[in-house]
Amino acid sequence: MPVLIAIRIVLSEFVGVPLYWINKEWYYKNIALAKEGFGTTITCMTKWWSPTVIRISGDESVRGQLRQLPDGRLECSFPERIVLIANHQVR
Repeated sequence: MPVLIAIRIVLSEFVGVPLYWINKEWYYKNIALAKEGFGTTITCMTKWWSPTVIRISGDESVRGQLRQLPDGRLECSFPERIVLIANHQVR
């Protein structure tokens, strides 16, 4: 299943390239969908094959922008522009 999704993502990117010259708004929407598909695929693969605990932390500047919903999901209310850096740690 993830392989089929990955193929769909790559195909949508290649098919979407001409959109850049036709309509840039459509092109960027297509790329956003491809990014969303990639993120969803990676998240699902991680959940299915190697369940992990993800810890999210931040300094005072992100206070109130992250909260855990009752079902365990994370809700983010970031400003329109943000620099977010992931710190990958293996223990």
